[in-house]
Amino acid sequence: MPASPETGRSSGLTGQQPAGLLPPTHRRSILCFCAAAFFYWTSLYLYVPVLPIYAQSLGASLSMVGVVIASYALPQLLLRIPVGLCFDAIRNRKALVALGLVTASAGALGLGLAGNVWHLCLARALTGAAAAAWVAFTVLLTSYYPQESAARAIGLINSVNGTAMVVATSSGGAIAEMFGYRHAFLTAAVLGLVGLLALSFATQPPIARRPQSTSRRSFRQVATHPLLLTVTSIAILAQFANFAGIFGFTPVYAASIGASSADLGIITMMALAASVVAALTSVRVAERWGYTFTIALGAVLMGAGLLSIPSITNIYLLGAVQLAIGFGRGTLNTTTMALTIYSAPPEQRATAMGVYQALYAIGMIAGPLVSGSLADSFGLSSVFYLCASLCLVIAAIAFLPIVPRR
Repeated sequence: MPASPETGRSSGLTGQQPAGLLPPTHRRSILCFCAAAFFYWTSLYLYVPVLPIYAQSLGASLSMVGVVIASYALPQLLLRIPVGLCFDAIRNRKALVALGLVTASAGALGLGLAGNVWHLCLARALTGAAAAAWVAFTVLLTSYYPQESAARAIGLINSVNGTAMVVATSSGGAIAEMFGYRHAFLTAAVLGLVGLLALSFATQPPIARRPQSTSRRSFRQVATHPLLLTVTSIAILAQFANFAGIFGFTPVYAASIGASSADLGIITMMALAASVVAALTSVRVAERWGYTFTIALGAVLMGAGLLSIPSITNIYLLGAVQLAIGFGRGTLNTTTMALTIYSAPPEQRATAMGVYQALYAIGMIAGPLVSGSLADSFGLSSVFYLCASLCLVIAAIAFLPIVPRR
């Protein structure tokens, strides 16, 4: 049976084995594994700041830009639950991580060689299949740590994720500015292979017991746990706002007020840099002030920033607002992932994470599609107003009794 929130709070949220007490082989493997995760995310996000503009250069309307962005999420919706089930059932779990890195490289290469918008959609869908491996990344890293330190492991992997995105989006815009859009995609393809090399030096942590086969009943118990359903609902709304706002139409809005390709990278980088800080601090904030407070804080910061965007005409001010948005984003991502880990027993954590990440892809799909049509009909401002409203809904959900307050 999945662990109760109370059990998670009493063990996972109060104790921590210092990193220095981990076996030396684990410490080396964690370093190599984090390096692989870093290159995995740089491969997936190097080109993100210029992708909407690149799609427009191939003839895409705003609605079609939304389709291109949403095509990244559909494979994640379809594949992340199978990846989680597979992870819990097999012993060679590194193979799933390696497959994600190879697919990320192949997708980036396809984007760089795309001849039209539909080719772009297919290649972007391939990168979405690569992103489904994030289930394996997150749960495998927690396997290196004592069970009570799982939330801290999530904070670490999310900070690596955020740091990679900062580096990727800041350098990706500059690469596109100096050498053209296609070079950003080709560089991303190479970085995925570098991550594969780093992964080869990481030893897979031992599996304490033979993975249990996941029956329909046990899967249903994991997938319908009230805490998992609650944090997944929060994540769906947050990803809607992320992919409609930060990764979708903020670059388009920035370009409309005079941002260059390099500026687009910096603007996106500001949000992601703040996400890194949030990933490192939000679990500690939740331990001190409770998950209700922490989730509500993240939602309010993100919503207030998105609400202010349509009134901004200065690129530097837009970058500053991205700090608040990014901190809110990082806080929501880290806290919901930590609670997902604690909603299931260790042998079924990948299944729970697969359900969580698959279902939040609904927001990643709906955000760009709905917002693209909304932008074409009512203008870009309507997108940001909608996203801000959804953040207020997240803040309200945080006060439901199922969310651990302490």
